[in-house]
Amino acid sequence: MNAWPRLQRVSILILLISLLSACSSIPKAGPIGTIEATAEDELGPRFVNDPPPPREGASAAAILDGFLFAGIGVSDNYSVARSFLTPALAETWEPEEEITIYRSDFKISSTPTEGELQLQLEVAAYIDGSGIRRNVAAGTTESITVQLEQVQGQWRVAEIPSGIMISAADAEAFLQPHELYFYSSSYQYWVPDVRWFVNRQGIATNIVQSLIDGPAPYLQGAVTSAFPENAALAVESVPIESGTATIDFTQDILTAADNLRRQQMEQQLRVTLTGLNTVNSVELRAGQPIDIDIDPDLVLPKQDPAVPSQQIVISDNELAFFQGGQLTTEDGVPSVSEFDPVDPAMSYDTRNFAFLNGDRTELMATGLEQNVRTVVTGSNLTHPSYDPANWIWTAGSAGGRSYVRAVPPGGSAGNAIEVLTAWLGNRTISEIRISRDGARALIVAQQSGKSQLLLSGVSRSEDGVPQALSDPISLNPTGAIDTAKWVTETSVVVADTANEGAVTATLIPFAANIDEYSPLEGLEHLSAGTGSTNVFAESGTSIFGVVGNAWTDQGVVARDPSFAG
Repeated sequence: MNAWPRLQRVSILILLISLLSACSSIPKAGPIGTIEATAEDELGPRFVNDPPPPREGASAAAILDGFLFAGIGVSDNYSVARSFLTPALAETWEPEEEITIYRSDFKISSTPTEGELQLQLEVAAYIDGSGIRRNVAAGTTESITVQLEQVQGQWRVAEIPSGIMISAADAEAFLQPHELYFYSSSYQYWVPDVRWFVNRQGIATNIVQSLIDGPAPYLQGAVTSAFPENAALAVESVPIESGTATIDFTQDILTAADNLRRQQMEQQLRVTLTGLNTVNSVELRAGQPIDIDIDPDLVLPKQDPAVPSQQIVISDNELAFFQGGQLTTEDGVPSVSEFDPVDPAMSYDTRNFAFLNGDRTELMATGLEQNVRTVVTGSNLTHPSYDPANWIWTAGSAGGRSYVRAVPPGGSAGNAIEVLTAWLGNRTISEIRISRDGARALIVAQQSGKSQLLLSGVSRSEDGVPQALSDPISLNPTGAIDTAKWVTETSVVVADTANEGAVTATLIPFAANIDEYSPLEGLEHLSAGTGSTNVFAESGTSIFGVVGNAWTDQGVVARDPSFAG
């Protein structure tokens, strides 16, 4: 939704593109009142790279309003936006220090002090100078006091925080999401760190700078970077020529590193930058090209690993397998019917299994040619989740508090560990799913009657033992949910299975708009394999698969389907 009042925007846009017509105006004289941004219903594009400069004689409110709209003009280092500022502020103002995305109409109001205005926004998200996005709950507002001064008889903004403010609609064209890739602690997997950058020339430089600065706070301790803390660019630009991005580092960064570390740097840059359609290779320099020999110890990490197509289910109160529309059993899987099993899970090698008893007070583990053993006891235990190293994860409650526990491969109740979650507080966890790279935990929690969809980093010891879940970021579901599953490395599917009647499952990409599947009557359980078309649900004792956006009965009698992980 555009912030520029209609008459001012439309009159200028008529001269520029001859498309629009006028409809209202800002007062040019008299007392300053309240301005509300109007709905975007023009035929022209929301994203305008060359916004209009200040009008001579414009009121203080019009200057502030014009400055806000000019924030989407990136040309010549935001020169148009700077023209709305006093000369002193124009020198120090940092447009990309923080980007505020607002949900709906903002308001500019007068105060008793001349030249002082109050700006009110309903905020959707903040993006810091490293591209890290922080979503905030619907209804979050911010009030900013803005000072304006007369400069040669014209109002100009003299005091306002650095950064630009754009509508959620403008953000879709103005910002470009991009994955920075870091190594998992084992160097076996790439772990994506989604960032948001202004969609303009020089985006590759911003991406590289953010990559060498390190991961987002929630991933610190959960991932590894090939770049040392003192890594710096010798030339603050990353030119791209014939598909090759050239990154020039200060001399000591590359010369002080051994060949393996230099190759890990090159690999990390390449997998990150090839996300741009203009880059297919990278060249590292320290004043001159650096030769990098292939090191036999170099690990080629897996990116967004696929999961096996086979699912584990409960059929006739026993563990069974579902694949290609068929139910099968397998020799060597022990009987579990005496435990009234629910919520089965399977390791990525499809040889180890876990499930809950019917009361969800015991987490049981077994496998091919293995006995059934209890590995965790508690109350309200959540659907178990295997990580790539075969640790089994669950959450539950005991003594009036929630906790997260992890069981090592082949472990028992005696060596299950409690994972530190200092931020958990009074939240109740209804689901925890470890990502396929093992470095992140997807958590569905309830707090004060509201659902939260959280993403936390998994910190481990040097030998891979889980230690803590970092302070999470919020993925902000649109409504109540109680279950979530990984679909890809940067997307999840969620639903509120506690809802009666038809239930709508929602696909939530980390860097795109959400998408909804068709409602399914009585949806009780979700499972997700590789990709958004490999999602399944249970209703009653029937399993449904997604075809297009709708659900199709798979023609088997089973419950609680679950892919590996």
